[in-house]
Amino acid sequence: MKKKECLPPKIKSLLGRGLGKKEKAQAEAAAGVFFVVFLSILLYSLLQIEVYRASALYLEDALAASNLASAIIDIEEYGSTQNLIIGDPLLAFDRYTTALKGNLNLDDSWQCENKRMISGRVEVIDYVIYNCVKEKIYACRVGEEGILASWEGTLGQERAPNGILVESTGVYSEITFPVEGILGVCTQARKGKLVDIVAND
Repeated sequence: MKKKECLPPKIKSLLGRGLGKKEKAQAEAAAGVFFVVFLSILLYSLLQIEVYRASALYLEDALAASNLASAIIDIEEYGSTQNLIIGDPLLAFDRYTTALKGNLNLDDSWQCENKRMISGRVEVIDYVIYNCVKEKIYACRVGEEGILASWEGTLGQERAPNGILVESTGVYSEITFPVEGILGVCTQARKGKLVDIVAND
């Protein structure tokens, strides 16, 4: 024996005769509201992507300028051997942090005034000096505590942490910072830059 479906009479009558004018108007209004909300989210996302792109370019320029400001060439070494060497890594790092704070407009707690670009504290997570002499590379990683590590490499084989080949004396630095995205969600971003002080483009 088949089971009979028991639907209330009102629903049965609606199903039997289809949507009326009132129901059609409500469906169209709901579709319109959905379209407006969807379009708003899409436009906001595109605007956010454009802000990220502009911020990335600005940060790259600020890192390049800070790296160059820290590249203090040993004049005596250059005068006697013609080798471009960054002589004092600790002084170079100190000049880098000072230049970075100025270029990014950071306060003493390393916070940026422009919260749309950088939403919180900026931290330097890597600073490496690459001194090239003939076919050798003498690399030195420096931090607030002093020289953290030093090593030798071969010219044409050593790469900076961002994957760029080291071709002559230069400086690599990398920072991390929070960025506020869509719906107030914060993500931690990183930006690194290698500056070749001989042939920087």
